[in-house]
Amino acid sequence: MPRIDLHVPFAEKDEAKRLGARWDGTRKVWYVPDGVASGPFGRWLPDVPDFNVRADRYSIGRSETVCWKCGEVTRVHGILLPRGHETLEPGDEDEQQGRWYRHDEPTVLFYIGELQAAVVARIEAMTRHYRIDFSKTTNSAYWMNHCEACGMKQGDFGLYCEPGGPFSPLDERAASRVVLHMFSEPFNACANTAYGDFFFENMRRA
Repeated sequence: MPRIDLHVPFAEKDEAKRLGARWDGTRKVWYVPDGVASGPFGRWLPDVPDFNVRADRYSIGRSETVCWKCGEVTRVHGILLPRGHETLEPGDEDEQQGRWYRHDEPTVLFYIGELQAAVVARIEAMTRHYRIDFSKTTNSAYWMNHCEACGMKQGDFGLYCEPGGPFSPLDERAASRVVLHMFSEPFNACANTAYGDFFFENMRRA
């Protein structure tokens, strides 16, 4: 189960500590340790994001592209979901919460605004160049790649949606350049989904 981080004001830190919260000196955040009920920490619990994509497993893919700014080759990452993942679709007037729709084909995610903590931990263990940043193009913040050489943002559309991009290969050979790190864990996100013949079966498994 992913760790629960808390939003504790400085003036209330002693009370949080008394209730059993612990301090993470690296991330500078109070959290609920394993085995401790989260109920007493209700006022400090983070808001739950409105996820619209879910699956019982997922993959973090790694490929390469040429940075549009400096021209250097840089590694890029993306999240791919298998067949059977679900997306939350708008409901009718009587369905305010919408309904979950199951897909029978894989997808590549883009413009990811929210990720659950366990997935973030997986990403952070793999790279520091795929992280939340603000895009003037979309006027929003989302998880995006950054050039390993110059740090420049690498936009999502060209990586995941444009035919021939690192995660939208046109043939089996191009697909084989993608390496998939697969995780048999629940996945939740707020993101857009791309569909098509991405030659998933030809991507390499780490």
